[in-house]
Amino acid sequence: MTERKTVDHAGIRRDRIGKLLPRIMEEQKIDAWLTLTRESTTDPLLPVLGLEQIVARGAFLFARAGGALRKIAIAASYDVEPIEASGLYDEVIPYRSEGMKPHLRPIVDRLNPAGIAVNVSRDVPIADGLTAGLGDYLDVALGVRTKTFVSSERLVISLLGRKLPGEIAALEEAALATQRILAEALTLARVAPGVTTEKGLDDWMRARAQELGFGVAFGSVVVGPARGHSDPTDRVIQRGDVLRTDWGASCDGYCADIQRMAYVLKEGETQAPAWLERLFRATLSANRAAAAALVPGATGCDVDRAGRAAVVAGGYEEFPHGTGHPIGLKVHDVGPMLGPDWRERYGNTVFFRIEPDQVFAVEPMAYAAPAELGYEVHASLEEDVVVEAGGPRYIGTPQTRTILIR
Repeated sequence: MTERKTVDHAGIRRDRIGKLLPRIMEEQKIDAWLTLTRESTTDPLLPVLGLEQIVARGAFLFARAGGALRKIAIAASYDVEPIEASGLYDEVIPYRSEGMKPHLRPIVDRLNPAGIAVNVSRDVPIADGLTAGLGDYLDVALGVRTKTFVSSERLVISLLGRKLPGEIAALEEAALATQRILAEALTLARVAPGVTTEKGLDDWMRARAQELGFGVAFGSVVVGPARGHSDPTDRVIQRGDVLRTDWGASCDGYCADIQRMAYVLKEGETQAPAWLERLFRATLSANRAAAAALVPGATGCDVDRAGRAAVVAGGYEEFPHGTGHPIGLKVHDVGPMLGPDWRERYGNTVFFRIEPDQVFAVEPMAYAAPAELGYEVHASLEEDVVVEAGGPRYIGTPQTRTILIR
């Protein structure tokens, strides 16, 4: 079955540039945003700007002027047609042998922005598209105006992190499908102890997603020692195993990211071991605390601090990673990182502010190495959460107890 199509991608792009961008530039007091690109070293933001590729040098300038947003593209004559066809620009200026420079400088001088945001960022890859060579080109083309350059990272985080209604709807569909598939998979009907392998279970889930009309963003099925981001293996699922899934269906390109934990009961058992229940309860408490902190105006570091404190309060050591991340067209999408102040690892991404219409996967978790096992496991729990003006909203039905496969 072909993956369902629910999103008007062209309409999303028009609304993002035509409606959301002017609002963000006004909020952040950014006068102008300039993106430069060229073949083979294209800026990663080109699809957002209405293009998949460009051959010669091209400049895309968005500037606030007279209470409106001016949207100007400058490109080689043979690159003009797709730019015009995108419908995103008020003015498309072609150049020939004279090159781009004689057109760019007068436009910038006429608009006279107090500052210009350019795509240079230490911590946000998609906002770091300006190459060293094109940076040198701008130094020559704009001269002293390069002293007004600032990083576009905050603008880009808001522009791509805030999801439009059609995007949120697609993410919700993907998350609900993921929850359904996991609920069906983590049962004795799909897990035959001593027979089913990690890979076999993942293969069934992938086939089920296709049957329901969804794609698969990624899949991890783990029994035994904690492996983090790991492909399913041929390891056989046995009674007494802690089964962890980190899995996401996709809907028209939009990716869910949900973790579930199950326990395969041994013969004669009616419940999971006490150590496992304690581990899950600590992780559940941390997930709820982190999600509760996911409110507009908070930072990613605030959210992480809430989840991390709950894990420690439950009697476990801090987990060695962040509390969560944005989701969207990628599993790890653009937006604030929900993480601790580990500058070398996360940089400034944890200090961006949470905004309405951002969507996150929330995953603080406790780790333990019980004597019964002889190796480390973690409680696998991750939920997808929409940030609304009034606070966070879980998508679908969150897990509240260890799933028992009996």
